[in-house]
Amino acid sequence: MLRNLLICLVCLCALPVLAQTYPDYTRTTITDLADLLSDAEEDALHARLTGVRQDTGIEFAVLTLPSQQPYAPETSMEAFATGLFNHWGIGDASRNDGILVLILKEDRAMRIELGAGYGRDWDRVAAEVINRSFLPAFSNDNYSQGITTGVEDVLTSIALPFSSGADAPSAGIPTDIIFVVIALLGAGLIVGRRWFGDVLTKLRRCPNCGRRTLSRKRNVLTKATRAVKGQGEALTRCSACSFRKRDLYTISPTRSSSGGSFGGGRSGGAGASGRW
Repeated sequence: MLRNLLICLVCLCALPVLAQTYPDYTRTTITDLADLLSDAEEDALHARLTGVRQDTGIEFAVLTLPSQQPYAPETSMEAFATGLFNHWGIGDASRNDGILVLILKEDRAMRIELGAGYGRDWDRVAAEVINRSFLPAFSNDNYSQGITTGVEDVLTSIALPFSSGADAPSAGIPTDIIFVVIALLGAGLIVGRRWFGDVLTKLRRCPNCGRRTLSRKRNVLTKATRAVKGQGEALTRCSACSFRKRDLYTISPTRSSSGGSFGGGRSGGAGASGRW
């Protein structure tokens, strides 16, 4: 009897150790455990995020769960998202530029978790993306539309400008207008860093004459490979004065997504949350 009691005590003590704190991912792009997307929608999102990873090196993961409760019922969604991000290791280990979109259907809550490489100014941009692109559709239980529109907004408002070296837009710039312009010109297309950089440049004032007459052209000087970084140049000029500027930038090595694993990135808790 004493032996059986000891065995029971050992099993009870081992339960917290054996319990799974975080779900496993099925893809490094989309893990739809809440079944919010059709197979075709999931494949399209996988292809979109795989292309972004190959083009910029940014790892972007989307996770849908019915609820957080089976994994961490006593933890806040923000702490759960940060822990999950670091457990999976989303993003490059040196740049920490990964992005996680976590959607909890039954909890009616979501979060955009950003890697530690993003400054806290990007938190505000993430909150704006949630409010304008995810929550309106989610409030009507149209999850597939919200995911598709919201992920594209995250890409055009955060991932692509960050990968090209742009700072987060200041609070004075109407980012909702920027998104409308981007959506009208590039909806459904893979938005290149060169094009997005041109849009941001045209919104800024010339440091010489103060007019909004800047334009930017990018040229690839050395192409990147899977193992070696490339180099490009960004030529900025003002059509109203003599202002000219040349900046060199690094092109991240291309990656193969066939490995099925993340790069070991981490998050310090940056991002934004939303509820509907």
